[in-house]
Order: sequence, then C-alpha cells, then structure tokens
Amino acid sequence: MEKPIFVAVNKQKWHIYAGHTLYWLLFFLFDWLATSGKVGRVESGLLLKEAFINFVSAALLAYSSIYWFRANWFDGRYRRLAVGVLVFIVAAGFFKHALKTLFLYLPMLSTHLADVPSWLNYWKPRYVLGSIVSPVLQASIVVMAYFFSLWTRQQRLIEKAKREKVEAELELLKSQVEPHFIFNTLNNIYYLAQNNHPRTGEMIYRLAQLLSFMLYDSRKSLIPVEKELDYIRDYVNLERIRYGENLDISVNVFGVLKDAMVPPLLLLPLVENAFKHGIAPSGQGWIRVDVSRRNGSVVCKVENSVPEQILEKLEKNEASGLGLRNLGNRLEALFPQNHELKILRGKESFLSVLSVPLYS
Repeated sequence: MEKPIFVAVNKQKWHIYAGHTLYWLLFFLFDWLATSGKVGRVESGLLLKEAFINFVSAALLAYSSIYWFRANWFDGRYRRLAVGVLVFIVAAGFFKHALKTLFLYLPMLSTHLADVPSWLNYWKPRYVLGSIVSPVLQASIVVMAYFFSLWTRQQRLIEKAKREKVEAELELLKSQVEPHFIFNTLNNIYYLAQNNHPRTGEMIYRLAQLLSFMLYDSRKSLIPVEKELDYIRDYVNLERIRYGENLDISVNVFGVLKDAMVPPLLLLPLVENAFKHGIAPSGQGWIRVDVSRRNGSVVCKVENSVPEQILEKLEKNEASGLGLRNLGNRLEALFPQNHELKILRGKESFLSVLSVPLYS
C-alpha cells in the first residue's frame, strides 16, 4: 500500500519541477531572442551571456526569497523576513551588476565600441538601480505562483478540515438521536411486558426492524424520503401497540416524493417530540403528520395536542428538548442558511414545521 503513495508524491513533485523548468527555459529564450532582435539567429555571444546573467540573478532571488519566507513566516518572524527579503533584493541586484560588468562591459571596453561607458561610470546609482529592479520584476512571477499555490493548498486543507468537522458533528448528533429513540422504545416495551401485553413480541420485532434501519440506512448520507416515511410509520405502529385505541394519529403524504432524497433521521425527531409532548400517559391525545413536496423542498408539519401535565412542564421550562436541539444542530450543519424550522406553541396544540431541500 505504501508504494502507490510514494509514486503519487513523486509524480506531484515531478509536475512542480517540470513547471519551474519550463518557466525558466521560456524566460531565458524570450530574454535572449528579444534582445538579439533576430529570432533563431544571434549576432553576438554577449547577448547570450546577458540573458544567462538575467536568468541566474532572477532565479537566485526567487528561490532565496521563497526559502526565507518558509523559514520565517510560519514561525511568526515577520520583521526578520522583511529585512532578509530586502537584503536578497539588493544582493541579487549587485550580483547581477557585477556579473554584467565582468563579462559584458569590461570585454566591450577593449573593443571598438567607444560609446560604451567606462566600468566606473557604469556603477553610477541609476545603472545599479536598474540592475536591482529588473531581477525583482523577473522573479516576481515565480514568487507569486508559489504564494498562489500555497494559498490554494491551505484553502483545500481548510475546506477538508471543515468537511471533516461537519461530518464528525453529524455522526455525533446522529449517535445522540439513535440512543434517544431506543431509550424511549425500550421503555415502551418494558411497559407492555410489565402488563403482560400480548403484542409485546410484535413490538420487539418492529424494534428489530428499526434497529436494522439504523445500522444500515442511517449511515448513508442520503436516503429516499419514502424510506424515512416507512421508518416513521414503523415508529407510529410501535406507539399504537403501546397506547392501543386511545391513540389518535394520522400520517398523510401529499404530492409525489418518488426518487426524492434527504439525509436520514430528519423527520423522526418531530414525530418523537409530538409523542413526548402530545400524548398523556393514559394515551389520550392526538397527532397529525403532514408531509408534502413544495418547490424543490420537502415540508413536514407535525401538530399535536398538549395535555395539561405537559403544559405545566412547558410553562415551567422543565420539558426536555434533546431531540429538537439535535435536529437544529444537524440542520445548521447540513443546510446552513437553506432550511426552515418553526416551533409554534399554543394553549391547546403544538406545531412543528420543517422545510429542507430535496436531492434528486
């Protein structure tokens, strides 16, 4: 397994080296041919030397600046970084000027070119300044390319870290939803077993079906809306077994939801919350679940009655809202600024409205 990783790394480095080599080759050829004035034919070897000197000084400045940046920026030594880059710029300029004096102007002084300034005149500030500025301009493309590649690489790492963080948060929240549901259902089964209810076995079977859903479908990033609705119906049937004929609940679907996909376990917390706050221990109460498709979104409305016992807890802020809090956190992670969750509490009823985008 390690060999492909090693090859991939080497391949990536090969592309970087090839890109830099190609840039400097084109830079050298352009400088040489442009100054010669004749493509493919050079009258004097001095022009070739000048192009080579320009290439060497610009390359030294570019890579020394990049090395100095890497050695100081990440350690926060910004003043040292700035001073060092300024030193490299001046040094590259003087180095270039010295090479041109040695290999270009001194040989030209011994020829018939009388209009060439003496080497002392050539070291006047305006000539030296030109030698300092030109490597900066020539090396800037490589330096800017390095900074751009560094920035893009950091952006990819940041986005990857964000995705991993969101995925970890979603897994944590889903792991909180599932034990919450299992705890409630096991309490229901315990209630039936205590009363020797004949449908205890059926309830255990349905719970096993739901656990199977949790082990497989809930681990997926998206599931069909119909699968989520089947999950809700199984949950409702478990509650029907517990409460019997006293339970008044309806699940209604409006519109075509075939092939529509949503993240799992988004609708169930609303139904769970309705049972928790809408049905009295005796089974008295009512719940209405409406699921519809609207403009590329799925809208789930869950309305339930509010028994007096629950109303007293709500007024005292004693009722727990773990399921809805987890749902709100998941929605923020999955659909930031692109979802709607409304909780409307009245004296006789409690209404939850959820709207999330559909995937096809």
